[in-house]
Amino acid sequence: MADSAPLRPSKEHIEAFREAAQSLKLYRRADIPDAKGESLIEELYVDPLPNDHVLNTMVKPNTTFIIGRKGTGKSTVFLRAQHELRQSSDVVSAYIDIKTVYESSQVDPQLLAKAAAIEGSLSPSEIGQLLLYRHFLSTLVRDIRKEIEKRIKTSIWTKVKRKVGGSLSDLFAEMDHLLARAHDDHFMSVLGTFQKQARDRNHEEEAGRDGAAGEVKLGTDPSVKLSLESSVTFTTTSEREREYAEVLMRIFDIRQYITELRALLEKVEIKHLYVFVDDFSELPPEAMQIVVDSILSPLNNWSDELVKFKVAAYPGRVYYGQIDKTKIDEVNLDLYSLYGTADLASMEDKAIDFTRRLIERRLRYFGDTRARRFFSQEYSKSQEEIWRQLFYATMANPRNLGYVLYFIYEAELLYGGRITLRSIGDAARRYYEEKIEAYFNMKRFLHETFEERSSIFSLKDLLDECVERARALRSHQRSSVIRDLEGRPPTSHFHVVTALDSLLATLELNFFLTKYFVMKDRDGRQVTVFALNYGLCQKETIIFGRPGGKREHRLYFVERIFDYTPILQAYLRTNQEIACDNCNATFEPEQLPALQLFGMQCPNCKAGACSVTNLSRKYEATLREVSDTALLPQVELGILHTLGTEADPQFAVEIAGELDCSYQLIGKRARALAERDLVHRDTNEGGRRVFTITDRARSIYMDEMVVEEPSTPSPDRGRDVE
Repeated sequence: MADSAPLRPSKEHIEAFREAAQSLKLYRRADIPDAKGESLIEELYVDPLPNDHVLNTMVKPNTTFIIGRKGTGKSTVFLRAQHELRQSSDVVSAYIDIKTVYESSQVDPQLLAKAAAIEGSLSPSEIGQLLLYRHFLSTLVRDIRKEIEKRIKTSIWTKVKRKVGGSLSDLFAEMDHLLARAHDDHFMSVLGTFQKQARDRNHEEEAGRDGAAGEVKLGTDPSVKLSLESSVTFTTTSEREREYAEVLMRIFDIRQYITELRALLEKVEIKHLYVFVDDFSELPPEAMQIVVDSILSPLNNWSDELVKFKVAAYPGRVYYGQIDKTKIDEVNLDLYSLYGTADLASMEDKAIDFTRRLIERRLRYFGDTRARRFFSQEYSKSQEEIWRQLFYATMANPRNLGYVLYFIYEAELLYGGRITLRSIGDAARRYYEEKIEAYFNMKRFLHETFEERSSIFSLKDLLDECVERARALRSHQRSSVIRDLEGRPPTSHFHVVTALDSLLATLELNFFLTKYFVMKDRDGRQVTVFALNYGLCQKETIIFGRPGGKREHRLYFVERIFDYTPILQAYLRTNQEIACDNCNATFEPEQLPALQLFGMQCPNCKAGACSVTNLSRKYEATLREVSDTALLPQVELGILHTLGTEADPQFAVEIAGELDCSYQLIGKRARALAERDLVHRDTNEGGRRVFTITDRARSIYMDEMVVEEPSTPSPDRGRDVE
């Protein structure tokens, strides 16, 4: 039954709101089961574009890259697409968390170094590549087998079952055999891992030689081969011993492996294999290149239309290698890419509509109610401002929306309150302070070189400059645009020339900023408009948005006072160093394009290579205070941050949803953290493993970061930009 606005939410409605918000918070890969344990993905999925355009693109038989920040729903689109593909009898899909696969393929670097030191052995990178093949293909076959088992239970495969009949058991047996090849005796012997030693001494010998030859193809080049002759020497009365090393590595021919997989799939009339590769951008850059060059590109280019990859990645963190970009689809789930094809107002309207559809669909399912039931009475007739502020607070990001709604539930609905503009602002500020702002605090402890950590903190320098400028513009009376407005003017948005977009990419990826629109400024230049985080604006008392009511305010964001290009240029001059690794010569930022034109070769000594380093001047002392023993990898820091900001013990799957990784990886890393007395691993009443942060970890990693202001202002601080 539809409800009317004046009705106060019941306890059941409030609980439905909590469930809806919680499901959006976990807007990731995990299925959302109903009471019967069945997936609700079809009932809850909301496509960002009309007519399920994103979904329809994903189910086409083309390799597709889906790009978006965390929480935009990449994994949810994957889940919905796989659900849709199960309705087709000639297609099968497999889901691969590539970060987990990559982690599983890693070997102790010391062991790799020892193997590589043996004459004639494979290099560490080659061994790593072969291990990656093994883990990727075994994961692929395992998930295909699971998908086919699911399909046998559905009516759509009745015809296939009748045709194949009893041979289904044979099919599974063959797939198990193929799976076992990733670990057992069908590998070829090549120089690599097993060492056998003996000494040569001059004595009589009776020897027999047992020869064996093996050949291996690496990558996609059949000309790269290794052969091995294995020798076994038997000695009698002689004391002549021979010292030698034989290393065995078992691998397979990846092309032949896929050919055999195709033959198996053809038995059940499957024409296409869709491989959904998640968490691609979570890989280190070198690992990303290995995955593409060794697996994705070869399979995409020579699988004869069998394999179609669907790859989830972050904006600006994609490596295509030899994949032909003209022959693939690309879907971008971030704000401007989705809705910025027309004018600014249309973009906002479309994003607001998506925000509304997300919330209404969840509330309708969990409580057969509407969002207006939870709005304050003052907005009962005109709800548009509430929806607009919810969009501003979340930038139409489903996971961000879930957190904001959940914080509203905790602060207002539980106590009989309603949703107001004030409650949205408070929730957005809490989300910013607890989840986003902590990015820099935790990065202090990242297990990287000082230069790497300083480079990250240099972006905080830049963010501080942007925020200070926005605060200063609130009382900027030299501009008629500001002077003619009543009350405090909005100063949340700014623009820069598009050539400098990349400087802000990391801040945008982590939600400090959002790319809002691309347009021409007052001088006819192509510029990108960015919006500061809504919660950050609440914290800094910066009014968000733009004035309404007048035609000239359509260009408000590109007024000259909002041009932050000089701030970014000053940042480059102050924080960026370009130096030669041979003669130590330094160069100005303006010289970078010329250096790049010649491959970063030093023009002074002609022998060295130039590199770019961004260093934080403002936070250098803070970074140097961190002990090396406190440094941790990215995932471990993410686990501690999640546990430190959640009141209740967390399951591995909940932490994984927050960090965009697999629960298996969380379990593995949390075990290591527990050994360092940083995490408690307990079992709840239901027998499930739960995790909490220790007092020791909280005192080291979760204390507020105290940063002293620099003694001298930066060149552009507080300067009026006309």
